[in-house]
Amino acid sequence: MLNIADGSQQMTTNRILSFDFGLKRIGVATGNRQTKTAQALSTLPASNGQPDWHVLDKILQQWKPTLLVVGLPLAMDGSESIMSSAARKFGAKLSEHTGLTVNFVDERLTSVTADRILRESVEPGKKMTKKRAGAIDNLAAQLILQTYFDDN
Repeated sequence: MLNIADGSQQMTTNRILSFDFGLKRIGVATGNRQTKTAQALSTLPASNGQPDWHVLDKILQQWKPTLLVVGLPLAMDGSESIMSSAARKFGAKLSEHTGLTVNFVDERLTSVTADRILRESVEPGKKMTKKRAGAIDNLAAQLILQTYFDDN
């Protein structure tokens, strides 16, 4: 289920949205250029890496970003993979769809880090649920955006 925090009172001129691209789910986070802080928002269901563009449009209308960031899943040696290519295609479609600039950020280990953070915050032995998988994607999108802020 989509859960979008209220961004209506946020300054939109400094707003950025980031995406943790996946074939089944796409995590979404938002952040502010001025404060350089990021927060997880929601998870978009995807079919072969394609989100429901209508739902994505609602997020874009609500948050009114001026820049988009997409995590680029590189191999540990820094080389690109099939998923890197798919993430680049998603970013290109996103840019074409919105007219906004899309920056790519190396996302190596963000999902692993997000999973570790969530595991440390819940009961040991809990099984992975769709809700938890979505939380990992959201947190990974937040980490991607925080990396963008830290690097820029």
